[in-house]
Amino acid sequence: MRLNAIQLFINSAVMMSTLFIPVLAQRLGASGTEIGMIGAVYGTALFISTYLFSRIADSYSPKTILYAGFLSSSLTFFLQMFAYDPFTLGMIRALAGFSVGIYPAVLMLYVYNLKRNIGKFSSFMPLGWAVGNMLAGVVAATWKIFAISSFFFAFAFLFTMTLPAGEVRIKKKISYFSSDILKKNRDVYFGFFMRQIGANNVWVVFPLYLVSLGANELWVGIIYTINPILQFFIMRRLDRYKSISLIHIGDLFSAAAFIALIPLTRFYQAVAGMILIAFSYACLYVGSTRLLIDTNEEKGAAAGLLNSAIAFASIIGSLIGGAIYQYFGFRAVMAAGAFFSIMGYVAVRLSSSDTPQKSS
Repeated sequence: MRLNAIQLFINSAVMMSTLFIPVLAQRLGASGTEIGMIGAVYGTALFISTYLFSRIADSYSPKTILYAGFLSSSLTFFLQMFAYDPFTLGMIRALAGFSVGIYPAVLMLYVYNLKRNIGKFSSFMPLGWAVGNMLAGVVAATWKIFAISSFFFAFAFLFTMTLPAGEVRIKKKISYFSSDILKKNRDVYFGFFMRQIGANNVWVVFPLYLVSLGANELWVGIIYTINPILQFFIMRRLDRYKSISLIHIGDLFSAAAFIALIPLTRFYQAVAGMILIAFSYACLYVGSTRLLIDTNEEKGAAAGLLNSAIAFASIIGSLIGGAIYQYFGFRAVMAAGAFFSIMGYVAVRLSSSDTPQKSS
């Protein structure tokens, strides 16, 4: 229960803080390209952090790493309210991104070592997104949003203090570049990476898209809530299915979802696309995470590198989305999201046809 509460709090904090960053950046005078760059610097810091801390997740006290992640996130998310132009917003978002990257790998490994259900634990991630989206839409004022997200990380820290110490493996020499893990799981990482380029390309401007179609802050929060609420229920029922099948389904439904977002004329028409996105990401995330943990000895590193792939994709996707929006408009951004999702499916399908795949 305490682990689920932590998952709920930290993901609520991240999502509610992120939702209106494009809107805030535009209010501070950022262009479409600059909005993409703000998303990219957050993704860059997140990528570096997730990669570094995924490499030590198997060797150091999990609670120590969780303490560092939650405390630093509480501080950096609070600092976001002091941004006064696109540059300061980008710099503070970079600090926030690095803080958020500290804890995901060790938290997942901690849950796995306790023999908890990965799908059910993962389901509290989108539930946290749903709570964060709704709170952001209701609160609306960005300084209040940043303050609440900071408090949520503080609550997660307090909950962590009540957890058992957890398994600490014998410390070993750490290689910060594991070519063996990357090579063994290249199809999973690359396929997820391509899909997430498409997704981040969309999300970096999607709140602005909804506003342009008539949505206010509350409606943006409500529409964003549909996706994670559905993911919460879907993820809890996916452990019975083969991991590789879930990955294929996730990529194909992602492409369909982004295509559904192209012809919108009113904001409420986005509901169908958000339903498809919920199903696609639930399948893709649970399938990929479970396959990596089940089939690798360095479980924390393998799962953590998936988070690194997600973070790296947010860099490229944010830059692409910002540029496409500035020069070609919103619908071109949605089309690009569908294209990259299809590329992710092709990459995994071709690789799985060449090499024997493990399933669980």
